[in-house]
Amino acid sequence: MKNQKTFITHYDHKRLREFLDKARQWPQAQTELIESLEAKMEEASVIDQKEAPPYLVTMNCHVQVRDLTTNQDSNFWLAYPDDAASGTDKVSVLSPLGIEVLGSKSGDTLQVSNGNKKRPVRVVRILYQPEEKKHYRL
Repeated sequence: MKNQKTFITHYDHKRLREFLDKARQWPQAQTELIESLEAKMEEASVIDQKEAPPYLVTMNCHVQVRDLTTNQDSNFWLAYPDDAASGTDKVSVLSPLGIEVLGSKSGDTLQVSNGNKKRPVRVVRILYQPEEKKHYRL
Protein backbone atom coordinates (compact mmCIF):
# COMPACT_ATOMS: atom_id res chain seq x y z
CA MET A 1 0.00 0.00 0.00
CA LYS A 2 2.72 2.51 0.84
CA ASN A 3 5.44 1.41 -1.59
CA GLN A 4 3.86 3.43 -4.38
CA LYS A 5 6.13 5.91 -6.12
CA THR A 6 5.14 9.55 -5.68
CA PHE A 7 5.45 12.09 -8.49
CA ILE A 8 5.11 15.86 -8.10
CA THR A 9 5.28 18.35 -10.94
CA HIS A 10 8.13 20.84 -10.96
CA TYR A 11 5.66 23.75 -10.72
CA ASP A 12 3.83 22.23 -7.71
CA HIS A 13 7.15 21.39 -6.06
CA LYS A 14 8.36 24.96 -6.47
CA ARG A 15 5.14 26.49 -5.11
CA LEU A 16 4.97 24.03 -2.22
CA ARG A 17 8.60 24.73 -1.32
CA GLU A 18 7.82 28.49 -1.22
CA PHE A 19 4.77 27.77 0.93
CA LEU A 20 6.76 25.58 3.34
CA ASP A 21 9.43 28.26 3.74
CA LYS A 22 6.70 30.60 5.02
CA ALA A 23 4.95 27.90 7.03
CA ARG A 24 8.01 27.36 9.22
CA GLN A 25 7.05 30.63 10.93
CA TRP A 26 3.68 29.21 12.00
CA PRO A 27 2.78 28.03 15.51
CA GLN A 28 4.18 24.70 16.70
CA ALA A 29 0.80 22.97 16.24
CA GLN A 30 1.45 22.67 12.50
CA THR A 31 5.00 21.31 12.79
CA GLU A 32 4.12 17.63 12.32
CA LEU A 33 2.08 18.29 9.17
CA ILE A 34 4.77 20.57 7.74
CA GLU A 35 7.40 17.88 8.35
CA SER A 36 5.18 15.22 6.76
CA LEU A 37 4.69 17.31 3.63
CA GLU A 38 8.42 18.08 3.45
CA ALA A 39 9.26 14.38 3.74
CA LYS A 40 6.80 13.53 0.98
CA MET A 41 8.34 16.16 -1.29
CA GLU A 42 11.88 14.90 -0.61
CA GLU A 43 10.91 11.32 -1.50
CA ALA A 44 8.99 12.30 -4.63
CA SER A 45 10.26 12.27 -8.18
CA VAL A 46 9.86 15.72 -9.72
CA ILE A 47 8.49 15.74 -13.27
CA ASP A 48 7.67 18.39 -15.83
CA GLN A 49 4.02 19.45 -15.92
CA LYS A 50 3.70 18.34 -19.53
CA GLU A 51 4.82 14.84 -18.49
CA ALA A 52 2.16 14.47 -15.78
CA PRO A 53 -0.08 11.52 -16.66
CA PRO A 54 -3.83 12.25 -16.42
CA TYR A 55 -4.21 9.75 -13.55
CA LEU A 56 -1.75 11.63 -11.25
CA VAL A 57 -3.06 13.78 -8.39
CA THR A 58 -1.49 17.22 -8.66
CA MET A 59 -2.29 20.48 -6.91
CA ASN A 60 -5.70 21.94 -7.81
CA CYS A 61 -7.00 18.54 -8.93
CA HIS A 62 -10.61 17.59 -8.38
CA VAL A 63 -10.40 14.11 -6.86
CA GLN A 64 -12.86 11.37 -5.94
CA VAL A 65 -11.77 9.13 -3.07
CA ARG A 66 -13.43 6.23 -1.26
CA ASP A 67 -13.06 5.59 2.45
CA LEU A 68 -12.60 1.82 2.45
CA THR A 69 -13.82 1.52 6.04
CA THR A 70 -17.22 3.12 5.38
CA ASN A 71 -17.30 2.57 1.60
CA GLN A 72 -18.32 6.24 1.18
CA ASP A 73 -17.08 8.37 -1.70
CA SER A 74 -16.21 12.03 -1.45
CA ASN A 75 -15.05 14.58 -4.00
CA PHE A 76 -12.75 17.50 -3.24
CA TRP A 77 -10.27 19.92 -4.74
CA LEU A 78 -6.68 19.53 -3.50
CA ALA A 79 -5.80 23.09 -2.51
CA TYR A 80 -3.17 25.26 -0.89
CA PRO A 81 -4.15 26.08 2.73
CA ASP A 82 -5.29 29.65 2.01
CA ASP A 83 -7.50 28.44 -0.86
CA ALA A 84 -8.84 25.51 1.16
CA ALA A 85 -10.15 27.89 3.81
CA SER A 86 -12.53 29.41 1.26
CA GLY A 87 -14.64 26.35 0.47
CA THR A 88 -16.13 23.21 1.95
CA ASP A 89 -15.27 21.18 -1.15
CA LYS A 90 -11.53 21.79 -0.75
CA VAL A 91 -8.92 19.82 1.17
CA SER A 92 -5.70 21.50 2.20
CA VAL A 93 -2.45 19.93 1.07
CA LEU A 94 -1.40 20.59 4.68
CA SER A 95 -3.83 18.03 6.10
CA PRO A 96 -3.39 14.28 6.57
CA LEU A 97 -5.60 13.51 3.56
CA GLY A 98 -4.02 16.24 1.41
CA ILE A 99 -0.48 15.07 2.14
CA GLU A 100 -1.32 11.45 1.33
CA VAL A 101 -3.25 12.14 -1.87
CA LEU A 102 -0.66 14.53 -3.36
CA GLY A 103 1.34 12.67 -6.00
CA SER A 104 -0.79 9.54 -5.82
CA LYS A 105 -2.55 7.94 -8.77
CA SER A 106 -6.05 6.72 -9.59
CA GLY A 107 -6.43 3.29 -8.04
CA ASP A 108 -3.87 3.84 -5.27
CA THR A 109 -4.84 2.85 -1.74
CA LEU A 110 -3.50 5.22 0.91
CA GLN A 111 -3.32 5.09 4.69
CA VAL A 112 -4.62 8.40 6.05
CA SER A 113 -4.01 9.40 9.67
CA ASN A 114 -7.16 9.97 11.67
CA GLY A 115 -5.96 10.84 15.15
CA ASN A 116 -4.26 7.75 16.56
CA LYS A 117 -5.65 5.50 13.83
CA LYS A 118 -5.11 5.18 10.11
CA ARG A 119 -7.91 4.60 7.67
CA PRO A 120 -7.58 3.17 4.18
CA VAL A 121 -8.66 5.49 1.37
CA ARG A 122 -8.61 4.68 -2.34
CA VAL A 123 -8.19 7.27 -5.09
CA VAL A 124 -11.18 6.37 -7.27
CA ARG A 125 -10.61 8.83 -10.08
CA ILE A 126 -9.50 12.30 -11.01
CA LEU A 127 -12.38 14.47 -12.15
CA TYR A 128 -10.16 17.36 -13.26
CA GLN A 129 -6.40 17.75 -13.50
CA PRO A 130 -4.94 21.13 -14.55
CA GLU A 131 -2.07 19.56 -16.48
CA GLU A 132 -4.38 17.39 -18.58
CA LYS A 133 -6.26 20.53 -19.65
CA LYS A 134 -2.97 22.42 -20.19
CA HIS A 135 -3.83 24.81 -17.33
CA TYR A 136 -0.25 25.09 -16.18
CA ARG A 137 -0.41 28.10 -13.84
CA LEU A 138 -3.22 27.31 -11.40
